[in-house]
Amino acid sequence: MESTDIIHESTKKAFINFENIKDCIRGLYEILRITLPSEDICFKMGQDNIEHLYGNLLELMVNEIGTVEFMKKLKSAGVDLDLPLDNL
Repeated sequence: MESTDIIHESTKKAFINFENIKDCIRGLYEILRITLPSEDICFKMGQDNIEHLYGNLLELMVNEIGTVEFMKKLKSAGVDLDLPLDNL
């Protein structure tokens, strides 16, 4: 496979991953919306957290230097990827 093919496939996969992440975030919001009335404080806190999650994801993606360094640490197991939600 040529270098341009690899770059094209990686870029295509990145766009697919980004769309999947947006779908997951929308899904979280839908669950929140179905579960709680919009005036509930827990709804507002959940909505705020979802918005900040998306904002932070976008910031991470446009921060090229930081993202490269993050990926280096990720590949060398310098970043803890475990997120035990039941222990929060």
